[in-house]
Amino acid sequence: MCTTLVEKLLGYGEQIPSKTAVAFRKEQLTYGDLSLKIRQTAAALKELGIGRGDRVLFTAVSKPSTFVLYMGVQYLGGIAVFTDKAGTWENAVSIYEDAEASLFLTTMKQQAVPDGMKVLSQKDFFARAEEMTAFPEFEEPEGEAVAEILFTTGTTGKPKGVMLSFRAVMNILKNTMRGVGIRPEDIVLMPLPLHHSFALRVSRAALYAGGTVVLQNGFAFAKETENNLDQFGCTGIAAVPVSMELLRTQMQEHFYEIMSRFRFIEVGAGALTEEQRKRLSAHLPGVQITNTWGSSETGGVIFTYVHDVASDERRVTTLGKPIDGASIRVIGPDGEEAGKSADRPGKLALSGGMVMSGYWNRPDLTAEALKDGWLITNDLVYLDEDGFVYMLGRSDDIINVGGEKVSPLEIENIASEYEGAGEYACVGIKDPEGLLGQVPVLVAGGIRPGYSEEELRKYLASRMERVKLPARIFTIGALPRNRMQKLDRKAIAAFVAGEISGNKQEK
Repeated sequence: MCTTLVEKLLGYGEQIPSKTAVAFRKEQLTYGDLSLKIRQTAAALKELGIGRGDRVLFTAVSKPSTFVLYMGVQYLGGIAVFTDKAGTWENAVSIYEDAEASLFLTTMKQQAVPDGMKVLSQKDFFARAEEMTAFPEFEEPEGEAVAEILFTTGTTGKPKGVMLSFRAVMNILKNTMRGVGIRPEDIVLMPLPLHHSFALRVSRAALYAGGTVVLQNGFAFAKETENNLDQFGCTGIAAVPVSMELLRTQMQEHFYEIMSRFRFIEVGAGALTEEQRKRLSAHLPGVQITNTWGSSETGGVIFTYVHDVASDERRVTTLGKPIDGASIRVIGPDGEEAGKSADRPGKLALSGGMVMSGYWNRPDLTAEALKDGWLITNDLVYLDEDGFVYMLGRSDDIINVGGEKVSPLEIENIASEYEGAGEYACVGIKDPEGLLGQVPVLVAGGIRPGYSEEELRKYLASRMERVKLPARIFTIGALPRNRMQKLDRKAIAAFVAGEISGNKQEK
């Protein structure tokens, strides 16, 4: 039984050498090619002094070479550290120093290189690797040894390095294989940046299954998605909620026809809105649509099968249920079991073989997050009587309106069914009247013809309690988002503060 992805890929190099493993446009690697290049990369890394436990940082470009580097590092028992291809040189240097890396393999233009930093261009490195003819022996690593470090985006502060062991990586990819149902014959389109945990776990799962990963540079051009469907016959795609809307806008009346060619669509890094779930379920009846809750610390853990809940008004907004092998608890403010109703939510806690080892060089944050084998998140949730999980939002995003806990996600979900705008975000602000502590504010982005704030207010008032009604509504061209298209709530709150301040100045 294979205990690492590297071992599995080396086996496929012998069993299915001519099958395409990874492709990007005309650049394709078969499993035979991939197996050879992994060994060559390991040999070149060893020549540079890389061994077990050494951190190797590399730019995660959306090309087959990223998987070659990734697996080459792990072949030697090294630790793979990813950096965003769209990031800055300064950010890459910061991660290199934070990770105490031994080598940086980059596609970036090298700028000021700090003393002691060992950096090579990926072009030069691969030229060296291709000359290798003698390969080091593969030695199976300990399951609890660290395999990779994923640095978070840092939108809520300094980036944290999430350490995943070889055992955790295997559990994460198997959870995705089972949760989504990835098969050896699947050809998975991956338009997401490869330094991110969602893209990595789906790609790992597809490769472990013996399938094919087709890389794409984002969702900016819908035509590329259609071209990849035509060229490779893709059977699945990984997407985020806002990208689905971007494709729908670009493809217009052809959207459902084109998307119906996939066998499955996995949406992660955020929940589909109630309106999206209903619409996609109605128009794509033959496509399995999975909306997954996951994190860098756990991979995908809670799966929703959209067709199963879209017509159920009680469950249309659920996160779903955890995969077998993952245990969840809901912990109240005093450490007690909570979450049995929306009135008594608590923090989501998880345990299982997929949980991270901790945060790199951050024992304080590790001790705060990991307690007695449980990962304590900042997500406020509750469960229904059948064990379905419902998200209220991150604990620091919940709006305290006169002692009433108001979920911004609930307000956004309800607003999403008013189609005068393409997207909505809700944040809390200090009550200007000084009576309620906080009040919710709604920001509408992507305004469409026919939008009316008065009509939106009437729509919301007919569907939610008075305490949840937004005190103010603002419009913006597009909501601020990070590289994975998650809402940047800090930037949204800053926009709201600026709008309120500007209005006061005008008065």
